[in-house]
Amino acid sequence: MTRRTLFSLATLGLLVVGAIVAVRAWSAAEAEAHRAERAAQRAERLEAFDERMGQVVEESRGLMPDVVGNVALGFTMAQVREARGARLGPAPTSAMGLVMLEERLENGGQVMYGFERGGQRLVQVQILSMLPSADAIAPHLAAMNDTYGRPTGIWDCPTTGGVPTRRFTWRRAHTTVSDVFLVYGDRISLTFYIATSDQIGLSLRMASCTPVPVDGIAEFPVATAEQMERAAREGR
Repeated sequence: MTRRTLFSLATLGLLVVGAIVAVRAWSAAEAEAHRAERAAQRAERLEAFDERMGQVVEESRGLMPDVVGNVALGFTMAQVREARGARLGPAPTSAMGLVMLEERLENGGQVMYGFERGGQRLVQVQILSMLPSADAIAPHLAAMNDTYGRPTGIWDCPTTGGVPTRRFTWRRAHTTVSDVFLVYGDRISLTFYIATSDQIGLSLRMASCTPVPVDGIAEFPVATAEQMERAAREGR
């Protein structure tokens, strides 16, 4: 092999090594650029999330019932525990995958706090109670209208945990208030919800809710004994 050939091979080797080094440097720079871009996107998402949660907190403060008036949607689980004290206890995960805490009120009512899994932010509050009779429905709705205005939606929901319900909703920009009536025999079970509008929308879809026509508003759906027994057996 001649000296010129050796020189050519050495030169080629240097060029190859240089090319490899350049490619690796470019790849490292490209990877770093991708990491920086992903970090910036995460920061933007977090900023947007924090901004939205701030709006949810402020809007829900003015909608929350007095009995839980020191709580707002968007609170962390730690903030809710601090606000409600030792009366909170764990509850089964909801059908929508929310992490739940339960509180028993002195008046016999029950409050359920639902937190989304990812950031553990409060996205739903339920207050469960009973009305003494069907005669109490109209005065209750009149009081709700005085507090929240005219309902933005009236719904019949045939598959609420296996039983039919009537729902009234009062939607705001970021949050929605809802009353859910379950009528069975001479008993009226009432669940007040305040939740993010996304959560209420998901709940309406899961229960196959449809708007109630004007001529059907006065007639509430009634659960049968069989439906109630089946729902109880299935733990709904």
